[in-house]
This record gives sequence, C-alpha cells and structure tokens, in this order.
Amino acid sequence: MTTLYQFSFSHFCEKARWALDYKGANYTTKNLLPGLHVRVCEKLAVAKTCVPVLLDDDGSAIQESAAIIDHLDAKHAADPLTPHDPDLAKEAREWEAYLDKEVGVTLRALFYYHALPIRRTALTFLLHEGPWYGRPLFALIFPKLRNAMIELMDINESTAKDSERRLSDAVTRVNDQLKDRVFLVGDRFTRADLAACALLEHLCKPIEKFEKVFPEPFRALQEQYRDQPFFNWVNTVYREQRQKSL
Repeated sequence: MTTLYQFSFSHFCEKARWALDYKGANYTTKNLLPGLHVRVCEKLAVAKTCVPVLLDDDGSAIQESAAIIDHLDAKHAADPLTPHDPDLAKEAREWEAYLDKEVGVTLRALFYYHALPIRRTALTFLLHEGPWYGRPLFALIFPKLRNAMIELMDINESTAKDSERRLSDAVTRVNDQLKDRVFLVGDRFTRADLAACALLEHLCKPIEKFEKVFPEPFRALQEQYRDQPFFNWVNTVYREQRQKSL
C-alpha cells in the first residue's frame, strides 16, 4: 500500500494529498509527530528530515511535495499536473518553486511565530490527528521542541516582519497574474494552481473547527487579505478542483 508520511496540518502535505487525490491514487496516510518524525525519515532513507514523504507500493520513497508531483505525473500519465508543452511546464515549475519559498515557507514561519508562544494553541496544531501518545509525550517535551522549531525555522520578530513582507509581495504577484485569467499557467489546472491554493489554504479557508483557535494576529492577517482577488480564487479552486478529487 502506498503511504504518505505527513503532518496532518502541514500545507506542504496538503499539496501532496491533493496531488494524490487528483490522480485517484490508492494510498493511506501516516500522521507523524514533529521532532519524532526525524527517526521515520531516517528509517525511510530519504535525504532530508522533512515531510511529506511518499512510500510507494514499489518500495521507493519520494520526499517533498514537488518531487511527489513529479513522481505521480510519471506514474499516472492521465490528467497531468505538469503541462506537456515545455514552455508551460517550465513556467508551472517556476511558479511552484516560487510559491513554495515565498508563500509556503513564509506563511509557516508567520503562523508559528504567533502560535508557538501559546502552548495550548501550538499543541492543537502540532498534535492534530497524530498518534494517541502525542499529548502525554508533548506535555513533557514541548518546551524543548518549541525551542528547536524556533531555531530550525529561524523564527523571531525580524524574520516574521520579513516573512509578512515577502508574503504580501507574493500574493500581489498572484493577483497580477490572475487578471483576466482562470489559471496561473496556460488554460487548465496545473501544479502551479495546486501549489498556490494548497499553500494558501490556512490563510484563505481555515479549517472550521480551528478558526477560533488561530492566533489573533494570524486571524487579523486573514481579514487583511479577505477582499483581495487571490483570496476568493483560492476558495473557488478548492470548491471546483479539490472537492471533485476527494
């Protein structure tokens, strides 16, 4: 059985889940705990200690969402997420790489900058759909884990301000690209649209049961962007593309 090793709340993992569902792949998910996931990655013999990691039914392990999309396009040729046209394929990959860095990384840093200082809030997301032993274990190790996450993601007031600026620049670029267009690249849904919408999910369409748990500054950020074109576009694409993949 194909297995996706993930953090349930991660927007990078949502990218991988969406691609798997879009391809109609038969897979199961394995929810990991931050910190403890390193041992799993080492056991899977992947190059880095990040998720998502897809363990395919042929025994191969593919790490990171972009590589997983590449793998799925190669394995399931129907309805490709990467355009056949070389120029459009290059453009879609460039958009995805840009969005991973300027939206995925920055939004994650902003979220945890506001969430990690609030123990209950942070644990709500870090333990989401994780194994049963997570809560008693994290009751003991959370301070150490929090410090490690802050160091690993270089989270501080200065980097948070920089992340907010970079995010603003990125969504402005998305808004500009979507003028008189339905999709970011070409005339059909591609990995560029999937990346944009998956990475912006928590900003544009927060999970309902978490809406009141989001840190107040993050909810203010949602309100700041609510009237911008990309915000409605993300929700529309989720409704028209994501739902039919499930």
